[in-house]
Amino acid sequence: MRKLLLVLFISFSCVIIAQNTPKIIMGTVFIDSIATQDVHIINKKMALGAVSNENGYFEILAAENNSLLISHLNLEYKEVTITKEHIKAKNIVIFVNSKTHMLDEVVLEKQPGIFEVDKDIHTNAPVINAKTLKLPYANVKPKDEKTVKIQSGVAISLTGLINALNGTNKLRRQLKKITIEDKNIEKIRKHFTDGFFVYQLKIEKEKINQFLEGCISKGIINLYTKNKVLELTAVLIENSKTSPYLLENEHIRVTKN
Repeated sequence: MRKLLLVLFISFSCVIIAQNTPKIIMGTVFIDSIATQDVHIINKKMALGAVSNENGYFEILAAENNSLLISHLNLEYKEVTITKEHIKAKNIVIFVNSKTHMLDEVVLEKQPGIFEVDKDIHTNAPVINAKTLKLPYANVKPKDEKTVKIQSGVAISLTGLINALNGTNKLRRQLKKITIEDKNIEKIRKHFTDGFFVYQLKIEKEKINQFLEGCISKGIINLYTKNKVLELTAVLIENSKTSPYLLENEHIRVTKN
């Protein structure tokens, strides 16, 4: 009888161990029913991860009841639990929906022009000019300066207009530079995906853009435009070590197949 109980106990233990033994699970990720690449799949229990290829395919080591964290730039974080069916089939298909960005209603109002004068402002201050101050040549008529009418109907001098345009062009060039930097930051973030910054570099998700802006002076945009991905990755990793945007109590390691 004891031998029978021992055999049953050993058999039962083997079944339990077999169920909890991690196995390679093959899977495919679909975002809005479209197979999607660069999706990070993280096994939270084992602190391992994988990234889907251009066909949405990935392989990851997992056991029953392990939780897989799904991460991508275009979707919110989602968790999927590995079931007995997944282990038996050694396959999992994951469907997620892209996140929707809701914008608040914005009412645009016409801004006053730089040449408009507030009609509500009244002043009784004395008039001060060359004539009232009795300066020499006060009655000499100055040369006519060419003027131009703008759309509002106000006539301004060409000199003043040129100065204004020069200032506008400078601001436009600065805005263009900032816009180009912002676009490249978004491209770099999309290339590496949020999972890389959060789980590999330990950067807060809400501070990823600030982290990348702080790396601009290290030449990350130039490296990205020249497709020097390895050098760019090294710069990001090095700067993350002293970044003020690091997560706390995070110990998840991401590996790319």
